[in-house]
Amino acid sequence: MTQLEHLRQDTRELPWAPEGAPGVEEQLLAPPDAQDSARTARVRLAAGTRWAPLDGVAVLVLEGTWSTARGELSCQEYGRLPSSSGEITTSAEGCTLFVKSYPAGTPGADLPPLHVASAGHPWLPGHGGLQVKPLADDPRHGAALVRWPSNERFVRHQHFGGEEILVLSGTFQDEHGSYPAGTWLRSPHLSVHHPYVEEETLIFVRTGHLKAE
Repeated sequence: MTQLEHLRQDTRELPWAPEGAPGVEEQLLAPPDAQDSARTARVRLAAGTRWAPLDGVAVLVLEGTWSTARGELSCQEYGRLPSSSGEITTSAEGCTLFVKSYPAGTPGADLPPLHVASAGHPWLPGHGGLQVKPLADDPRHGAALVRWPSNERFVRHQHFGGEEILVLSGTFQDEHGSYPAGTWLRSPHLSVHHPYVEEETLIFVRTGHLKAE
C-alpha cells in the first residue's frame, strides 16, 4: 500500500465476522498500515453484550446505545477510551459502532477519555450551506459530523494529512465517484477533490491524521 492510495468500502457488501468476544462481530474496513496506525472497523454488539476493547478506541455510535463508565451514548454520539483503561463497556439493547482501534504505543492509544453526548448540541455554520457539529478537536484526532443541504457544492480543495469519511445518510459525491450511505472513504495526504451532493447528506469526517509516508 502506498501513500497515494484511496480506499473505499461499501459496508452494505461486507460480511460480519466474529470479533473474538461473545456477542461481538465486526466488519474490517482497513488494518493498520503506513498511513494510519489505527485498525478501522464497524463493530456490532448483541443485546446484553459486555465488550472490553484491548486497544485504545475512538467510537461513533451508528445504531442503538453503547454504555461506558461515563454514561450512555446513542446514535451519532462519540466516545473514546485509552488503551490503559481496561474498561468493560455494555449495550443493553445492542448497537452498531464505527471504531478506530489504536494499539498501545501508537498515536491515539492513550488520549484522554471522551464522552460526547452530542444529541442536544447545536449545529454550527460551516462553509456555504454546510452545518458542522464538532465531536473532538484534538490535533490529528479531531472528528465532526457535517450536514450537507440538497444541491450543495464545496470548493475544490486539498487535504494535508488526508481525510476519512463515513457516509451516514444520503449520497456524498465528487469527481471520483458517488458514495451512498454506509460507504467509508479514506483519501491520502495531499489528495484533491471537489465534493458535492444532490440530496441532503450527513457524513462523519476526520482530517489531518494520515501520514505522508
